[in-house]
Amino acid sequence: MKIHFLKQTTGAVGGIWLCTSALIVGVAWQAAAGRPFAIIVLGAVIIGLLGLGTSLWLLDRCLLMPIRRLTDHVSLEHDFSDTPQEMPAELSQRLDAVGLLARQLQTLIEESRRHNAALLEQTLNDPLTGLGNRRLLERRLDMLIPLSRRLSCTVSAMMIDVDHFKPFNDNYGHPAGDACLVDLAGVLKDTFRRDTDVVIRLGGEEFLVLLINIDEEEAWSLADAMRGMIQALGLPHEYSPVADVVTVSVGVVTSPNGLLVDIGDMITHADQALYDCKAHGRNRVAARLIGAPRSHSSPSTPAESELADPPLCDTPLPNL
Repeated sequence: MKIHFLKQTTGAVGGIWLCTSALIVGVAWQAAAGRPFAIIVLGAVIIGLLGLGTSLWLLDRCLLMPIRRLTDHVSLEHDFSDTPQEMPAELSQRLDAVGLLARQLQTLIEESRRHNAALLEQTLNDPLTGLGNRRLLERRLDMLIPLSRRLSCTVSAMMIDVDHFKPFNDNYGHPAGDACLVDLAGVLKDTFRRDTDVVIRLGGEEFLVLLINIDEEEAWSLADAMRGMIQALGLPHEYSPVADVVTVSVGVVTSPNGLLVDIGDMITHADQALYDCKAHGRNRVAARLIGAPRSHSSPSTPAESELADPPLCDTPLPNL
């Protein structure tokens, strides 16, 4: 393509040069032959216009047209930033300054894309644990809640709090406290691994988990398994009146199948269930169904629920 373009341009310039040379010779011949001055001026004007037209054509073909293509490429990158655009080959493969500019511009675009992706990840994830933060929660809710309503599935919310974390931080130091939170976050990641699971660090030692297509008993079982794995880590906590290792309390709330729920209300109910855990000694899971008068809790085995379990949705879950 490049060789063909060079041949076309060289042929056009050569032809114009020959025509111009012929006209110059003709004008000189007319002047030598004593032709009127007007004819000489007319020939000079024609030659000038021809030279100007040739210059403009070459400028447009060799510079302005590629610049317009580069501008269009940048506009596509801006308008469709979620879909990477490839630099046109006729620009990136050129051997002249325009080709160099196109390659450097593409490099800058790719670096900017990577930088923006890193910034987005920083704004959506907790820098200590790598879990999502409140910003990510808002983004995921925009997809999770309509999905649960469309599939008519249950929604569960878990509030998780580290038992007596302040004495741990005060006595073992903040670096040990940070390491403890990182270990706990690892257990949360291992427990809730579905594409639709949302795991958030709310701040401090508080975490939030949102699940869909999980009934009350299964949500309780997952929460209690997670609680047991955290206790099994064996992180020393001699300043806790609950156990000699780090433990957590979990409040779980589940909406009935197909019920239109408000996540804010669910989180409030999960927080109330968490306070039930603390009122009954901590290191346990308290679960309740939306509309149920009481929660049930136990450090090891679930108590019988006051209400029947809501049915599960059989529709496969798409990736979020």
